[in-house]
Amino acid sequence: MNNFDGKKLSLNHLPGKLLRKIRESKGYTQKYVAQGILRQSTYSKIEREEAEPAASKLFAILDRLEMTVEEFLFIQEKYTYSRKGKILYSFVNQKYNVPDELEKLKKEADDYLTEFEDTVVKDIQSIYESLIVFGRTHDIKLARKYVQPVWDRIEAFDEWRLTEIYLVNNIMFFFNADTAIYISSRAIDQLKKYEGFNTSAKLRYNLKFNLVYLFMDSKNYDKALTALENLIPYTKELKKHDMLAVCYARKGVSLIKSGDEKGEEWISKGLNILDIIEEYELKNLLKEEIHSFIN
Repeated sequence: MNNFDGKKLSLNHLPGKLLRKIRESKGYTQKYVAQGILRQSTYSKIEREEAEPAASKLFAILDRLEMTVEEFLFIQEKYTYSRKGKILYSFVNQKYNVPDELEKLKKEADDYLTEFEDTVVKDIQSIYESLIVFGRTHDIKLARKYVQPVWDRIEAFDEWRLTEIYLVNNIMFFFNADTAIYISSRAIDQLKKYEGFNTSAKLRYNLKFNLVYLFMDSKNYDKALTALENLIPYTKELKKHDMLAVCYARKGVSLIKSGDEKGEEWISKGLNILDIIEEYELKNLLKEEIHSFIN
């Protein structure tokens, strides 16, 4: 199970009454839900909260109810995320690295860690700290100090799961270009085994999107342009208008740095899109990025 689904599955107490409510709302009988999984009498005990199923049996029951573990846990928490789940959800879905907003997110992690020990939340706390420091000082060496332990821990793993890939996607920028490109490429390779898993497509896109910046940062503008040729049509297909604007601007920068003056047109095109969709904060951040490459 993906740790970033927003919940931690706990079988200490399975809410059997919730299972019954879901089953009845779909018009299913106990016999239908239990068929091929366990005895109907055993399933009846689960709904009465007199028995606990093995995790594999629970997953099969939820599948029969056309429900993911994530959705079940979300409903269990009265249609909201758990405290840790909110921290993970905010981390995965943060859009822009604005220090004041990151401070708020970091405080949630800080408060959680005063009560609980949690490796992933600790990593997130460190990543927020590095992003805040870099946003305010632009001192990449100082910022790297906070995420180095995160990378040291994850690098030692033979295999990365989605949790680790989400984390490395947010720290690779703090390392030198070769290391960053290695991290990104390894993450994309590790994602191959998740082909078809619903959340992996978004993560794969984000990694490829960020890889363009890494190519630009290492002055590999030809590689950046090649990557964008594949990324721009896919971004259009996904209707990610804000990301499409960034892709256009980065294509423009890469063309200019390759000696093609037509790059100015692409930059203007990207900034105009952000005006149309009223993403003014992103526009300012993008203009800073453009300025850092061209001037």
